[in-house]
Amino acid sequence: MSKIAIKGATTGTGTFTIESPATNTDRTLTLPDEAGTVVTSASADFAVDVTTTANVGAGTASPAAKLDVHNSSFGGSATTLHLSSTNSASEVIPYAGLGYVVDQGADGIEAGSLTLSTCSSGALAERMRIDSSGRLLVGTTTATGASGSQDHTFHLKSIGTSKTLISEITTTADSSHFFFVNPNGAVGSIGTSGTATAYYTSSDYRLKENVADMTGAINRVKALAPKRFTFIADDSTTVDGFLAHEAQSVVPESVTGVKDAVDADGNPVYQGIDQSKLVPLLTGALQEAIAKIETLETTVADLQTRVTALEATP
Repeated sequence: MSKIAIKGATTGTGTFTIESPATNTDRTLTLPDEAGTVVTSASADFAVDVTTTANVGAGTASPAAKLDVHNSSFGGSATTLHLSSTNSASEVIPYAGLGYVVDQGADGIEAGSLTLSTCSSGALAERMRIDSSGRLLVGTTTATGASGSQDHTFHLKSIGTSKTLISEITTTADSSHFFFVNPNGAVGSIGTSGTATAYYTSSDYRLKENVADMTGAINRVKALAPKRFTFIADDSTTVDGFLAHEAQSVVPESVTGVKDAVDADGNPVYQGIDQSKLVPLLTGALQEAIAKIETLETTVADLQTRVTALEATP
């Protein structure tokens, strides 16, 4: 196998220079004899540096990692790694890129984001980033969405009106697509069968105590106040439902949030409702109503028997 060996002298520096017609584009390979550093340079600016510890630096003479790519400009953002190829016109096109954004450059509180870009119409466009708080952002460059909140780890923004997320399983058997876990363990899941989707919440009897039959369900149902209304964002569609704070007074676990709550900036923090949490109460009320109906049916049947007997008496 052929090799080219370039060695520095015992003292001083060995060099290998590739000259070009324009002197400002000459490249020199320098071999310091003490540090063992390999340097290619154009004038005084370092281009690539390989240290004795096998660290490679681009734009820096003191790489701190196996690959250290340095941008001497303060702040801003840059795509520091291009994955490129030629197109049909023999032009070199970057088809993907890895870069960074300086979120905060002040000394002692520096913060930055990692970005991933792909090519569209011949140019790189950012598709995903991990920001300085550890949030994963896909399809967006900011963690602040329409809700104004940043208290999340994963932010996914759809492209136009297309689907935002697809979860696919390679079987038609009952399967779980998503599991929800907290320090108490698994507390819910979303699953599919061959034809349907199901939303599960933890309900095993071994997780429960103080179990008692429901009573007074009819009175509680009577306290619910179903409404018909339109949403401000879609005033052309009338729907059935509840006002969250009114349902909360009857079935607290069905509602999240506090009536008229605002955040530190005075922005509304809206309540939400899980109407499936009303099903146990509705079932209890229906069972109580059925019991009353059956009692009335028995009473009516007894009265009919008595009336028939009286009518048959001469």
